[in-house]
Amino acid sequence: MKIRLLIIHLIFSQFFFTGTLMGQGLCGIGGGNFEITPLEGCAPLTINIKNNVPNTITVGYSVAYDGSPNPAYANYSSYTYPAGNYTILQYGAISSGVFSSCKQIKVYETDTPWFEYASCGGGKVRLVFTDNYYLNAYDKTEINWGDGKIDTWVKGNALTFEHVYASTSLTPVISVKGVYTVNTSCKSGTARTIPVSFQQVKLDDIQISKVEVKNNGSIEMNYAGITSIATQIQYSTDGNNFSTHGTRSSGGAAIFYRMDNINSSQIYQLRLSSRDLCGGQLESGLVTTMVVTGKSADEKNVLSWNKYPEGRGFTGYELFRDGVSLKTFGINETSFTDEDVQCGDQFEYQVVARTNSVTSTSAPVTVKTEIAQPKPITQASVSVSSDKQIVINAVIPGAGPKSNYELTIEKSEAGSTTFKRLVTLSNENEYIDSDVQANEQSYCYRLSYQNACGQKLPPSDPICSITLKNALSNFTWNTERPFLEPVGNYVMIQKGQSSGSADEIDKQLSSSFTPSLNAQSDLEYTFQVRAHSASGDFESFSNIFYYKRSAGIFVPDAFSPNGDDVNDQLLAKADQVQSFSFSVLDRWGQVVFHSNDLAVGWDGRINGKNAAVGAYVYKIRFVDDINQEVEKSGTFMLLR
Repeated sequence: MKIRLLIIHLIFSQFFFTGTLMGQGLCGIGGGNFEITPLEGCAPLTINIKNNVPNTITVGYSVAYDGSPNPAYANYSSYTYPAGNYTILQYGAISSGVFSSCKQIKVYETDTPWFEYASCGGGKVRLVFTDNYYLNAYDKTEINWGDGKIDTWVKGNALTFEHVYASTSLTPVISVKGVYTVNTSCKSGTARTIPVSFQQVKLDDIQISKVEVKNNGSIEMNYAGITSIATQIQYSTDGNNFSTHGTRSSGGAAIFYRMDNINSSQIYQLRLSSRDLCGGQLESGLVTTMVVTGKSADEKNVLSWNKYPEGRGFTGYELFRDGVSLKTFGINETSFTDEDVQCGDQFEYQVVARTNSVTSTSAPVTVKTEIAQPKPITQASVSVSSDKQIVINAVIPGAGPKSNYELTIEKSEAGSTTFKRLVTLSNENEYIDSDVQANEQSYCYRLSYQNACGQKLPPSDPICSITLKNALSNFTWNTERPFLEPVGNYVMIQKGQSSGSADEIDKQLSSSFTPSLNAQSDLEYTFQVRAHSASGDFESFSNIFYYKRSAGIFVPDAFSPNGDDVNDQLLAKADQVQSFSFSVLDRWGQVVFHSNDLAVGWDGRINGKNAAVGAYVYKIRFVDDINQEVEKSGTFMLLR
């Protein structure tokens, strides 16, 4: 096959490039012979192709030959054409050279001529043809009104036909089709049918539903339209003189239309003017565009907008900032001052006016906030989250999603007036200080910040963590404020570990607490103080104190008083004791040491001399925190 194609190409090139066939294209080579059936008919038309050239090396057909020297072709046996006039080229080769032949194909249009239909009320209907290719492709166009009457359009006639039905109780069907009178192979095109509905088109349904002004100098709108009803989009700047911006005939509940080259700061009145095919005309209700203006005034953004005309079903304005609703307003409220801003903020505002059926949205206006004097931090708190963590939280005045600021936290240990910088945060208002021992002492913090305009605020008053301590069942805590605002009250949280009991005791502004415990109480408890700010916006927790109801006494089982400063004294360790007595006895039961002070232990000497190495006995008598007298004894080894 490749050899055959090469032969054809070489032979054709010889003929073509010598110029002998330039005037006739490939059709003039001659020697071809093929049959086409049929040569004409209605679209789509399928033809059959038969080659009559004997002994062909190869043969192909260009089904829509346009006279070019290098057409695309294939060996078709049949082909289907749409409407139009075509040349089919036979092109092939025999041993003596190439051959060609051409035939003409005519395919008649069958699509229905375009038209619009409208019911005019009563029994009258109107049909209007569109003067285009489809109408003019036929010799004439027949309108069968479905009641036995037929009208015919021919070239030169008016495009509008009206018909009056004698009865409106039936539903006739209009049929329209193109007809050929001089062609015997194709009589007519495809008929289009439309059931007649005897109704007056409701032009008052054509209304604007949405209007939005854009900063690019355009107004975008949605409106309800009716198919085939010519609707003019009109505008006015004074409410009296209207100009037509464009005309549409689309149908649907949300047709989109854009008016370009408008002034976004100008207030426009918009309306639709509709005319049906039967001559009826109606104007829609007026819609007013919205214009919002804004300016910055010392830490505030002041917005204002035009008042929507009354008596149009008005329901309210809604103001948006960066796409988020700020507030709604009544018809006479046409301004708002946004105070939730800080220096350097840049916000985009829009106002939407709503009626019962329309929303009208302004173009956005951008306002950059300028501040003469920034506000100090007035809300902040500290709270203990564990022995190793204290959480510092601050409310930065006017901070929002787009705010930029730097928050500096300074720290000192309770009782100290020296503050050192702990950290500087960027656009963050919470910090966890992990360099603490919250069970041992309180820590104080000061806060300051710098806003986006570079303005710095002096440090705030100190806020301090709450440290809960215990001495002989009496709990106390420091009263330095954990908030920048006053403390409203303290609450003691008491939880029993075995029973699962939990009590919250309001201590008002007291800073001490003595639990009511007895022999029947839980053996172990946790205690924690929770402080509430006066406003109720903040709360702060102290450290958690783990408490055993009865005293625990510990005496080591050996000690070595050898002067190495390690385990050189025998000391009893205890907590929650009201009184204490500690005695050491030798193997004969003689008291060799006695102390009533937990901080004073035996140094391993008797009458100033080193006691002998060996076993000794201790006896302890104490009164615990619930007034129970307890005795305990045991042995230990003295080592050297």
